Amino acid sequence: MKFVIFIILFFASAFAFSQQTYSLQDCFAVARENNISLKKSKNDIDASNIDKKAATFNLLPSIYANAEHIFSSGKNIDPVTNNFVRDNFSGGEFDVTFQLNVFSGFTALNTIKSSLYKVKSSEYNYQNNTLETFSAITMAYAKIMFSKEQTATIRSDNLLTQNELNIVQEKIDVGKLSKSDYYTLNTRYISEQASLIAAQNDSALVMNDLKYLIGFNSKTLFNIKDVDSTEIQTIAAKNFKLTEILDTVLKNHPALLASMYTEKSVEMDIKTARGNLLPGISFVGNIFSNYNLSERNLNNAHIAFGKQLNNNFGKTAGVLVTIPLFDKYQNNFAIEKEKITLSNTKLYTQQIENDIEKKIHSNYLMIL
Repeated sequence: MKFVIFIILFFASAFAFSQQTYSLQDCFAVARENNISLKKSKNDIDASNIDKKAATFNLLPSIYANAEHIFSSGKNIDPVTNNFVRDNFSGGEFDVTFQLNVFSGFTALNTIKSSLYKVKSSEYNYQNNTLETFSAITMAYAKIMFSKEQTATIRSDNLLTQNELNIVQEKIDVGKLSKSDYYTLNTRYISEQASLIAAQNDSALVMNDLKYLIGFNSKTLFNIKDVDSTEIQTIAAKNFKLTEILDTVLKNHPALLASMYTEKSVEMDIKTARGNLLPGISFVGNIFSNYNLSERNLNNAHIAFGKQLNNNFGKTAGVLVTIPLFDKYQNNFAIEKEKITLSNTKLYTQQIENDIEKKIHSNYLMIL
């Protein structure tokens, strides 16, 4: 019998040892690395930075090369002489084109500015997501602690009720009390047991929520540490002024700042769309050559491939002016659509500000 008890105690201690105990700060640290929502927010920042790089590199000139080789039969144009021929031949051409945009309605610069604002918006969105996640973790952590205290209290009361039941049963056995006293006390005992089970279930549900918030799955085993009560008392003892809280939060809340930077980004998008209505100026250049594998000289001797490329080499340089005349009003529609997006973004910013003020007022009244 002693051996069986030893085995049970051994496995119970091993099970408890395998569970890590996390403080509230530990939960924050784990969530920062494992929470899916926070990971997605980090990816959004990376994507915004890529867009910023793409917009910046768009200022560089574009260079591209083309190569073509054809097999011709019947009437066609000789790629070297540009004369009509009816011979079977194979030939082709090479060219390298260079283009540097000098002016395009400041669309490139406005796109860079827009991408910079989007990066800032993504960063503040990540901060806001972190704030909301940590707030949810804190609430779940507090609920678990409350459930533990509640469970301990109910269990203690239930043990006292059970002792009272034993005493009442003894008095009934000796004829000092009637069975009605036992039934009344037993009803209270059963009710306390039901409350105990409900409190344990609530604690398990909240613990499961906490696991997912910090990035674990339901099978992960861990416990939480008690919060230092002196720290809570220090926070509770502070005096808060509603106007100061509102001013501070409305200036620094990441959700509000993210929406404001989104507004700035959309404003740049409108300028970019308007810039597309203006003429564009570019420097362009081109080098080229061609060949015909069947080409022969006056002595009917085959002309070497390399010599043909050298003989047919040419280059061009110039200025390209592009004037948008009629694009079926597509760019005008794009401008109008961006204006609607800006209006919605401003409304969203106002909604966030209203929600923040409402939440602050509500919380402030709760602690008065």
